Amino acid sequence: MIREYSKKDDQELVKIWYDASILAHNFVPSEFWASEKKNIQEKYLPMAETFVKELDGKIVGFISLIDDYIGGLFVSPEYQGKGIGSELIKKAKSLRRELTVEVYKDNIRAQKFYKKSGFTIISERIQPETGCISLSMKSF
Repeated sequence: MIREYSKKDDQELVKIWYDASILAHNFVPSEFWASEKKNIQEKYLPMAETFVKELDGKIVGFISLIDDYIGGLFVSPEYQGKGIGSELIKKAKSLRRELTVEVYKDNIRAQKFYKKSGFTIISERIQPETGCISLSMKSF
C-alpha cells in the first residue's frame, strides 16, 4: 500500500534515508549523511509532499515531491530490487505530468533506474555540499 506521509513516520523515514544513502553513495563521506539527519526530519520532509510504501504494516520506502521535483526516493536496502522504487515512481507520475530528479553521477544504479523509468539526463553540475558531480534528469 502507498499512503500519504504522516509526522509519526519521521524516525522510520530518516532511518531508510540514511541506510539507503550510505549504501548508494560510498563516494560521499558518511559524516555528511550523519550531519543531514536532522535536516531530513525538520526541513525536507515537512516541505515536501511525501508518500510511503508499506508492506505488512512496515514502511519500506518513500518518495518526496516538491512541485515537479523528486526531492528524494529511498527504499530500505533489504527491499531494494523488488519493484518498490518503480511503484513509487508510478505514484509520482500519476500526480505530475513532468518530473525532474537529481542523482550523483557516480551512482550508476540510480542512473539506470531512472533511465529505465523514462528519465533523460538534461544537465550536470558540481554539488556544493559534497563536491560531487550530480546529474539532472527529467521525465516528460
